[in-house]
Amino acid sequence: MISPETLRRYPYFGHASDERLRQLAMFSEEQIIPAGTTIFSEGDKSDYLYILVDGEVDIQYTLGSGELRTVDTLVPGELMMWSALVEPYKSTAVGTTRQETKVISIRAEDLRNLCHEDHEMAHYILLSLVKLLATRLEGARVQLATID
Repeated sequence: MISPETLRRYPYFGHASDERLRQLAMFSEEQIIPAGTTIFSEGDKSDYLYILVDGEVDIQYTLGSGELRTVDTLVPGELMMWSALVEPYKSTAVGTTRQETKVISIRAEDLRNLCHEDHEMAHYILLSLVKLLATRLEGARVQLATID
């Protein structure tokens, strides 16, 4: 469990009530992940939504040739594993730490249940996800444009 005040620092939860933040904190925890660790791979079940607190994480897609292509490098404050909130709850990318990385991991099933109860909180989280997906799509387009 982490403190509700820690979660309030992030815009995804800034509009949540104190009670919702307390509930969210109950199924959230901080983790340290070593450099060079693959946090998730394509097709993995998305059991957690992550907020990057410290460090950098490369987001990669597998090309038809089997080559991994980095489409984005996440920095503190960004979300990882958006697929934890969107059916079929499977990862669509590979996430690998560039350096020792600190994250907040939030149990996805509990977060989805909370979003069903609190539509305003769900609204802000989903807006953040849409912005994130737009950025990733643009990164993928740039990477695809450079393929010979």
